[in-house]
Amino acid sequence: MPGDETAADADDIRAGQPTLFTDDIEAMAAFYRTIGFVETYRFPTKEEPVFITLKWSAFHLTLADAAAVRGSTGLSGIGTSGSHRFDITVIVEDVDKTVGALREAGAPVVLEPRDQPWGDRHAYVTDPEGNYVQITTHSNHDFGWSGA
Repeated sequence: MPGDETAADADDIRAGQPTLFTDDIEAMAAFYRTIGFVETYRFPTKEEPVFITLKWSAFHLTLADAAAVRGSTGLSGIGTSGSHRFDITVIVEDVDKTVGALREAGAPVVLEPRDQPWGDRHAYVTDPEGNYVQITTHSNHDFGWSGA
């Protein structure tokens, strides 16, 4: 049954995952664990989490503290009721090159590429329906980040 396997390590290969923004990350994680998801990643590891990634078979789901993401990105609509309760995260090798290609194709860039305290480089664009799409690299580092 999907979800029965043990948690994957941080090197688990994936091409992307949806991110759900939440005001109560632990309650959300508990809900998905009840369904059968297994926690594979928590950041930071020594403080209240900002990100938790869960896995169900080959499907990954990331939970993100909405206030922390709003604080680190400046995107005030993230996690607000009725607007941007999620993004689609696409993991790429070169954020700047990918964002450049999207910009050239007419996609609105709402957050220019930038480095994050946890080691990733990311940017946000919007799809044709206005949904946030995060273009990011993937790192396995915990730098002891203490907040946005």
